[in-house]
Amino acid sequence: MKLQSITTKQKEILKLIYQYRYLDRIQIQKALNHKDKRRILAWLKDLREKQYIEWIYSTDFVEKTKPAIYYLGINGIRYLKSLDEYPIEEVRKRYKDNNRSRTFVDSSLVIADCGLALNAVGSSYEFITEADYIDPDHDYYFLAEHDILRPSLFIQKHTKTGDNNYLLEIFDATLPRYRMRRRLKAYVTYLDDGEWEGDDPAPIILLVCPSVTELIYAKRATKKLVEDTDDEEGELRLRFTTTEILKREGVTAKIWEEGRMQYGL
Repeated sequence: MKLQSITTKQKEILKLIYQYRYLDRIQIQKALNHKDKRRILAWLKDLREKQYIEWIYSTDFVEKTKPAIYYLGINGIRYLKSLDEYPIEEVRKRYKDNNRSRTFVDSSLVIADCGLALNAVGSSYEFITEADYIDPDHDYYFLAEHDILRPSLFIQKHTKTGDNNYLLEIFDATLPRYRMRRRLKAYVTYLDDGEWEGDDPAPIILLVCPSVTELIYAKRATKKLVEDTDDEEGELRLRFTTTEILKREGVTAKIWEEGRMQYGL
């Protein structure tokens, strides 16, 4: 079936949604650096009518005040497959995005906020998402090959003295504690074994917890895990915050806790 024609900007929107999985209108407008809200809405309406994208939109009085959330539709997926630019298995995962949990959707929106914030800072920051490094031809594909680790973002900050690397992961609110502990152990082991394959310094791990209670648990569990290794500096390379603080303050702010200290990126 021949796909209906769309504009260059609309094609850019599809690629953005592929990268982040879900985006709302405000995020799309920021990503395109476009001032005209009406033009963005017109592009999105046209994409929906042509089945390039679908949306999550509630008519509930309270929810109606929130912007609609967009994800790839069947023709958007067909278009991306036709480009032969993305791993086919990763593109096919988008067929299931209409059935993802709300916690998955919300985490994707937070990741997008982080990416947009880093873009706004300027050239001192670079980042890649899971959709980027999942490509076997990508320099950081080794992140996808790990049995447990699948960071939401790899962030690199360029400084006068060299580059600082970060792996950011958002813990799902529904994640059982035994699985959280397993992920924490994987990160501690990853740092302790020196498995980092990049040419740059080993990363600092940024872990986002769904609540203060889970943050306290994660910090205590990590402290015990680090004590069981030979890596005395390991704990200094694992930092924590909550989803609420990240959304309020932004990814580069001094929100990342290690012990009693707070760090920024």
